Amino acid sequence: MKKLLNYIPVLGVALAFAACESDLDGATYNAETAQAAVLSDLTTTNYVLESRNSENVAFTLEWTKPDLGYPAIVTTTIDLDLAGKDFSHARSLASVTTATSQEVTVGSLNSAIINLLHDYGIEEDFSARNFEIRLASSISQAKEPLYSNVLTLNITPYSMDIQYPEIYVIGDYNGWAQDESQQSLFSFSEDGVNFEGIIDFNEKAANGFKLKGAIDNWDNGNWGTDGNAAAPDEEAASITLINDGSSSNISCYSHRFYHFSFNNSTLVLTMNRSFDALYLVGSAEGLTWDTSKPENQMNFDPETQRFYIDFTFSSDSPADGGIKFLTDTDTWLGLPGDAEEGTLGDGNNIQFKAGSYRIYVNMNNSKAMTYELNAEDYQGE
Repeated sequence: MKKLLNYIPVLGVALAFAACESDLDGATYNAETAQAAVLSDLTTTNYVLESRNSENVAFTLEWTKPDLGYPAIVTTTIDLDLAGKDFSHARSLASVTTATSQEVTVGSLNSAIINLLHDYGIEEDFSARNFEIRLASSISQAKEPLYSNVLTLNITPYSMDIQYPEIYVIGDYNGWAQDESQQSLFSFSEDGVNFEGIIDFNEKAANGFKLKGAIDNWDNGNWGTDGNAAAPDEEAASITLINDGSSSNISCYSHRFYHFSFNNSTLVLTMNRSFDALYLVGSAEGLTWDTSKPENQMNFDPETQRFYIDFTFSSDSPADGGIKFLTDTDTWLGLPGDAEEGTLGDGNNIQFKAGSYRIYVNMNNSKAMTYELNAEDYQGE
């Protein structure tokens, strides 16, 4: 009976698909009669972006649904460019299908602007400028998109070279050296209390590590376990540390990569995730969705504390495919729902264009994990 019930939804999908095919028989896309989406005006057109508000919503775009004259799956991309440039170097803020609104966060907007300025050869200039936003709706790559009206916004970005407060992780993995080889937990909220980040222990976590507040000394924090208390459980979800020169090394973890958060007020160290490898998987030549045979393991740069891999896509992302990132513990990372491009979390496949890229994954900020396909960095140092 269970097997029979499993066939019913499949049969329903098949019938629905057949019905859609019948409905579309003879239907022809006519660009002259098709109606583009219409963007609603925003109440504010001047924005000064600040790093401390990176997780906040800068604005919410709303629009009417495009009408192509017959039922079709429409992909709508939100384009951003400098005003007066005719969207020649447009950056995508997000791509959606059924949605008619989209929140744009301060952080994602600022990142798109910085990348856009870089495309125009503008570096280290964070002046207020006019930018234009439009919607591009299409049913396939073979058809010219329908473009909405254009909104003009005056936006002041901030530098991405932010020096977040840090707590350093020192241990056997870096030979206990008090130098730049130490990786860090960062206070992304800039409150100097809550810190987090992903650490590559190079399979030496079990040999011991500690946290410290200064890069070259132990005077501003020496956090470890209490040697007079019961030893923490293996792979403990959380540990309460002590700040004392006599504290013991933390040695209850044994995987390669850990995402920790630490509150230097409560002294609670929380283990958020652990794994030994991160893979690029998906629908492209040279990739696979087979979790038992992933081949494209990503590298880790301890200096930037992010993953990367060089990869060439021979063709554009197929309509029913894309890429994701997979840990060896079967955690999938993709594009969350209709979130901004570049955002990483649980969700949909990430689309790609043909070309060679260095693909980055940054998992340090749990509230703003990101990915990037960077053609300029391909096969770089």
